[in-house]
Amino acid sequence: MQLNNPKVSVIIPNYNHKEYLERAINSVIHQSYTDYEIIVIDDASTDDSVNFIHDKFPNVCLVSLSKNRGAGGARNEGINIARGSFIAFLDSDDEWASNYLETQIKYIESSPSTILVWSGCIHQKKDGTVEKFSCKPWLQYPNLTYHLLSENFILTPSIVMVRTDFLKQADCFNESLRICADKELFLKLFCLGEVAHVPHYLVTKYCHSTNLTGNYKLWVKETFDVLDIFYSNNLSAPYKHFEIETRSHNAMRLARILWREKRQFLFATQLLLKAFLISPTYMSKHFLKKIVKSNT
Repeated sequence: MQLNNPKVSVIIPNYNHKEYLERAINSVIHQSYTDYEIIVIDDASTDDSVNFIHDKFPNVCLVSLSKNRGAGGARNEGINIARGSFIAFLDSDDEWASNYLETQIKYIESSPSTILVWSGCIHQKKDGTVEKFSCKPWLQYPNLTYHLLSENFILTPSIVMVRTDFLKQADCFNESLRICADKELFLKLFCLGEVAHVPHYLVTKYCHSTNLTGNYKLWVKETFDVLDIFYSNNLSAPYKHFEIETRSHNAMRLARILWREKRQFLFATQLLLKAFLISPTYMSKHFLKKIVKSNT
């Protein structure tokens, strides 16, 4: 529902996802919570997405970029014109449950110190099977920033709602990053205020051939770019002692994922070697724990 002074601005970046747009936008229109505006930023699509939105959803605020800037740049354009006190992101190929906004706004408004909330999500795979991700933080880490440095538990911006003023304070999305701009931003936000996990599965993420994370080499590169950016920021001061372990852990984590899902055995082996060279001590401790666990 488009309002003059909406509480929530829903930002949908789109690039050549005409076939998915109707599902995404309708999932917003059918929300039980109605105090929102919808902003679609078309990132120089070539598949007639703009005309489709004009014809099918004339009441949606549509901005058409003349040059492709990536999802981060498109989201930044949306943030610049957003009127809401809160911003919720929805990827053009994802879908919200009908109570998504109602639930998220309840959690983020429950405390004035909470600046960001995120929910669980469901992955709809290409073969039709589904997998649930609670996106719940692990208790083994001292706090959530430590956890986010080590594991990517916020799987998509589509599960996130954030206060607009803090989003701008964090300088929005880094447009030099094509895949991992969301994690780079979330790390900054985690350092700026309280965040909260919403224990409900409120988003469906659809996996298909055009998902950017299919570019695994760029994904690996940007994972370490994010760490470089974070540790060069003053906000990282409380976590400097954790840097070497973080880098080693991420190399090992990426190797495990690639080995299991992509079958890129040579690249995965190179990442394992990278993890060991970064921190032989951490890697030795990790494998010792695995050995002990397997024998208990």
